[in-house]
Amino acid sequence: MHRVSVVMPVFNSGEWLTEAINSVRTQSLAEFELIIIDDGSTDQTESVIASAARDDARIRTVRQERRGVAAALNNGIALARSPVIARMDGDDIAEPDRLRQQLAFLEAHPRVAAVGSWAHVIDERGRKTGELRPETESSALKSLLPKTNPFVHSSMMLSADVLRGVGGYRAALEGAEDYDLWLRISEQAQLANLPEFLLSYRRHTASASATAAQRQLLAARLARLSAAERRASQPDFIDTLALPVQLSELRRRDGLRATAELYELLGRSANGRFAARELRALAGADLDHAERKAAQHWLKDLLKSQKNWAIRSAALFWLLVLHPPRGLSLAWSALRGRRSA
Repeated sequence: MHRVSVVMPVFNSGEWLTEAINSVRTQSLAEFELIIIDDGSTDQTESVIASAARDDARIRTVRQERRGVAAALNNGIALARSPVIARMDGDDIAEPDRLRQQLAFLEAHPRVAAVGSWAHVIDERGRKTGELRPETESSALKSLLPKTNPFVHSSMMLSADVLRGVGGYRAALEGAEDYDLWLRISEQAQLANLPEFLLSYRRHTASASATAAQRQLLAARLARLSAAERRASQPDFIDTLALPVQLSELRRRDGLRATAELYELLGRSANGRFAARELRALAGADLDHAERKAAQHWLKDLLKSQKNWAIRSAALFWLLVLHPPRGLSLAWSALRGRRSA
């Protein structure tokens, strides 16, 4: 009898996958199944999975065409045979007692449907570079969740019934598919974090592309907006969006037009042609912390590259309004860059 189903979606994780798999295989809780979904990898991932599966009957494997992490996760969830599902990524490392501790917490707290943990941050060579200590107080988590994601995705353990009951992950919000899921689960049950370092989360030195980062910010904003619609007893618009989500479609919808205009603005090259009035899309946008930071770095580039004094003045104004201390630092950097160019 499996007490936990560990779902691990992987794509080209061959370099670190053996270590990730072994960290699950050596758990102090032995009654688990490990479901690995290979999302169309082109490196050595497939052979690593096959070798591990030959050595351990608890490992189940599925290979699918490249469809993205949300589809891979939903595939794994559909195959899971345990009442509890744990998340794990193919480049992270679980502490030996992770599954036992989280399962004990869920069993002792029936109102909690999902529990995460703190995590060490490691680099590509496994060296510790930092820590992730998300909030653990339930009232603080409830306050934070509508504004930001206070959970480490690959540290989570969830009730399979609740997870399936809310519809699993939604591909339209890939990049923030986990945040959207926590928002929907929070409408039915409680979520928690254990103040224990139960995971080592690998952060790669190669940064995501600007396009991917913007897509993730947009997905998080859409997740927050859809949650607000549900709280207002309005239909959830996410499932009506065509895939992949296009800003042109969002622009045609009254409640999403401002979001489309904001992201169309932030997606433009700082070297392009602008009118100062276009920057007003930043006004009243209710940006979260990550969006403000991204917008300020874009404004810094605008201040540095533009020659039109009106555009530069508007960029400087919004740079300082969005977050004054950081805005001053970025403005100084941009102006120094102009002088040295």
